[in-house]
Amino acid sequence: MRAAQARGDHVRRSVRAGVIGLVAALACIGLAACTAASRGAPSPASPPATPALDPQLVAALETTLDESFAATQLPGIIVGLWIPGEGEWVAARGTANLETGEPMKPGNQQKIGSVTKSIVTSVALQIIGEGTSGLTLEDTIDRWYPDFPEASRITVRMLMNMSSGIGPPGMEQIARICADTRAAPDPEAVIAIGATTPRSSFAPGDGFTYSGFNTFLLGRILEQTTGAQLADLIQDRITEPFGMSRSRFAPDGQVDAPATHGYTMFCPDMPQPTDTIDWSNAESWAAGAMVSTLEDMRAWGVAIGAGAGLSPEMLVARNSDTAPDSGPDGLAYGLGVQVHRDLATGCILDLGHSGAEPGYGTNVTYFATTDAVFVAFANGDGGTGEEIFQVVQALHPVFATAVTTAPTQPCSE
Repeated sequence: MRAAQARGDHVRRSVRAGVIGLVAALACIGLAACTAASRGAPSPASPPATPALDPQLVAALETTLDESFAATQLPGIIVGLWIPGEGEWVAARGTANLETGEPMKPGNQQKIGSVTKSIVTSVALQIIGEGTSGLTLEDTIDRWYPDFPEASRITVRMLMNMSSGIGPPGMEQIARICADTRAAPDPEAVIAIGATTPRSSFAPGDGFTYSGFNTFLLGRILEQTTGAQLADLIQDRITEPFGMSRSRFAPDGQVDAPATHGYTMFCPDMPQPTDTIDWSNAESWAAGAMVSTLEDMRAWGVAIGAGAGLSPEMLVARNSDTAPDSGPDGLAYGLGVQVHRDLATGCILDLGHSGAEPGYGTNVTYFATTDAVFVAFANGDGGTGEEIFQVVQALHPVFATAVTTAPTQPCSE
């Protein structure tokens, strides 16, 4: 996990790149079995052959990937682009393990950082939408944390869209990680740090500060409200129903083979870079402790696009309850997702999230007008956490016209 200021820059940069996906419809969640059942397609055990993308597009993507990857400090990267009816493109460059020279492979598992926020928030929105837990978007957090600064004015909704004004962890977080890479602080201890962190200057609900302390609070509120562990809620509501069999909520930071080693340059007193594959993820917890694979993140992109199991009311809230000042025109941070809308029509163009842990970077995007999904996995941070975006920003213009069709009619939620 990076410092929150770096994470905030990370989110804004990915927004500017236009590579954070959005959703438009409630539908079957897009898993193979669901699609087969609804359309009479072949079963997941014998899927039809996937067509290749247009050769000219593939050639341009391959060339751009080569050039942009070579300009980074990344040991390796894996990217995937899936366009329904058109085909797919999956490519890997570089090394998954600098010690052995093992190449990057699409099936490798790695840490995905803040993409976890989109998953935890989706769990919360599912539970709220069901209406049986007593939890609402308007609940103020003094119900659970009466001594937290501004607790009587911060709502669950504000935790989700980062408008609470809770300050970012800053470089103090990086210092804690570098001092003890296998530390396992209790979530309550991290929340206590958040309570003493200086607030942003705006009142709750009046601005945007990207801070993982928000999602820590949300995760603990979910546990206290439901009586279930966050890991179980994620498995029961997200990874299992959406077919993400190699995804796990992993505060222990452990990844399962085949796996990609991550390489960080955040810690100045360590070798540059340092392997982080066995570092703890406890400093991330609900804000970034998931591990996953390229294919599972494709499934999550599809699930986001189909509504992620949310009720119609909660789906509208997810996409519309955006934080003030959270992005340039047409781009904003919703309830656990980045939202990109067409200014002329109000239609959603894309939605998704990005993430980082020391040594790792991830980007997941769903494109609403074509149901396309783009995923990028990298295993280096360059000491800034921004290295992956050099590649993402280079690739996006190459495939943009293939994944987005300009809306012609106004959209309404």
